[in-house]
Amino acid sequence: MKRRVAVAALRAALRRRPVILCYHGVEDPPGAPGADPDFLLVAPERFREQVELLRDAGATFVTVGDIAERPVRGHVALSFDDGFQDNHSVVLPLLQGMGLPATVYVATGLIGRPHPHMASESGVRMMVEDELRELAAGGVELGAHTVSHPDLRELDPAEQEREVRESREHVERITGAPAPSFAYPFFFYDDAVQAAVRAAGMRSAVTGHGRGGWDDDYALPRAMVTGKDGLPTFLLRVAGWYDPLFHSKFGHAVRATTRLPRKLLRGRR
Repeated sequence: MKRRVAVAALRAALRRRPVILCYHGVEDPPGAPGADPDFLLVAPERFREQVELLRDAGATFVTVGDIAERPVRGHVALSFDDGFQDNHSVVLPLLQGMGLPATVYVATGLIGRPHPHMASESGVRMMVEDELRELAAGGVELGAHTVSHPDLRELDPAEQEREVRESREHVERITGAPAPSFAYPFFFYDDAVQAAVRAAGMRSAVTGHGRGGWDDDYALPRAMVTGKDGLPTFLLRVAGWYDPLFHSKFGHAVRATTRLPRKLLRGRR
């Protein structure tokens, strides 16, 4: 019963617009407390369940480049930021098994290195170039995500363009194909950053956390999916309602009243 309701809700959401989902890593979260402070890791079985729900709801899976070129209601793009190694070891086999495309945004200065925003005990690292090549050969679209993953708003225009351009060029050397889109680190951008992205030769860009809109090719909206999202919040994210609710007075009140129970539950995991 719960699954039928979820599929019906997703089908209704997909009738209204395309959807771009933003993931990071897909692997079981590390056991060490605080090793994944931003819940960037989604368990593989949960990721598969989310994709199967979308497929059963009638989603047509495409790349972000496809959506940027022609946004169509019912189209869904799975995107992954940064270049986690599990995008190769876990995500690629899952996608190939289901016959689905996806887009991975690579922060090129992090290639082969530990993830800078996760605790060292997590053991999470970024893909090396050979893994990225295998990803591209397996049908995954690679996009640019800067070199050093900065908040681009804090850089001068020349540095903004350099971060984007060098990332794009590096990705294109790896794949031998154009990098069709760019992902803003932390989802942050302004007019100057958008101008730098255009000047660096990108054809489109994606953001997230309720920012952007379908009328701007350089601020396409994405719904970020985290490791703490259960079915209700996943449905809200796909529908585009999660961020407005999160930032509303009601959302603030709910988080304030449930903060202690949520903390206790997390401590038991």
